Amino acid sequence: MRGIAMYSSNMDDPYVTLHVDSDEEEKEETEVRPEDNIVALAKVQKDNYTLEVFIYNEENNDWYCHHDYLLDAPPLCLEPIQYDPGNNETGKGNLIAVGTMESVINIWDLDIMNAVVPVVNLGSKKRGNVLDYVFFLQLDGCNFKLILREANSILGRRKKRDGREQGHSDAVISLAWNKIATHVLASGGADRQILLWDLDEAKVAQAIPERTGEIQALSWHPAEHSFILAGTLSGTVEVIDCNENTGIPSASWSFEAQVEQVKWNHFNPFSAFFATDDGILYHVDMRKPGEIIWRGQAHDGTVGGLTLSPTVRGLLVTVGHDHMMCVWKVQDDGALLKIHSERQHIGALHAAEFNPDVPTVCCIGGSANDLVRIVDASKIDVVLRHFS
Repeated sequence: MRGIAMYSSNMDDPYVTLHVDSDEEEKEETEVRPEDNIVALAKVQKDNYTLEVFIYNEENNDWYCHHDYLLDAPPLCLEPIQYDPGNNETGKGNLIAVGTMESVINIWDLDIMNAVVPVVNLGSKKRGNVLDYVFFLQLDGCNFKLILREANSILGRRKKRDGREQGHSDAVISLAWNKIATHVLASGGADRQILLWDLDEAKVAQAIPERTGEIQALSWHPAEHSFILAGTLSGTVEVIDCNENTGIPSASWSFEAQVEQVKWNHFNPFSAFFATDDGILYHVDMRKPGEIIWRGQAHDGTVGGLTLSPTVRGLLVTVGHDHMMCVWKVQDDGALLKIHSERQHIGALHAAEFNPDVPTVCCIGGSANDLVRIVDASKIDVVLRHFS
């Protein structure tokens, strides 16, 4: 046909003057910049389980889903791991551990998009009494755990490792990565076990003797690499020195409610915060086992999240199943002052984490609507007055 010309590429067509490089455009969309933060959340919607990775940029106010992974078991907890045993150059990584109902810990590399399997599996599926622990998920909604942390783009080759020979005999309901002994990951199970995993070998390095209840919460000491806080559904909180094989706690507390949250105070190595499913918040001193510095009613019902600002001393946030976010000030005498509270309109709140780079920005996870809220506490007048 006359008057018709065909070109193999728009670059060859003289009438196309505005050239768009689709490959370059796609690269820009998927690139994670140093100033970006990653928010990872595990979602449960009926029989679909996903791990979604969002990008947050405080300067540009960016917020979008970057990529996701399909999970083969209901997720119960997440923990970021900034260590990669396969990275021989720096040892740093961009991994995340997912505890599941099937007693397996899946470790994903967030730098690998479209992955269909985890890079490592710790443990193996066991025939446990799974239905006893379905309340951890709230399958009628979207319960998830959320992590906010600095992104990096380091990739490394890994040895093929297999951690299936040892592990939990029931659901994995808590995880804690040791930021000092970076090759160590602690896991707590519905089998009442605390296991310490050697990430270099992908196997259990130590099993803490069985506790009094299911291990709902774990937290490593920010300065002493061998001390870990463990909170149980039987209402106990224990400080355990993992250098001692006996498992005898060096300090402990007992409550009439289930322990939901434990958190060391990184501004004071002797203090920690606990929260229970009856909405009570506690502040304790490790040098006074069994005693309470301060206690108060934080929420009507379960405290779903507890987080402390990385650099703003005394700035603490709790969220609860009552849909409320509360901002607290830790005072010099150890008492906590509630200075602000507000409903977030994303259902029952299950998670909260401060941004490691912007210490007043907190990410909150819920169970309804758009599931996530980014809250900048510095834009709340009463908070600004107390911490200016």
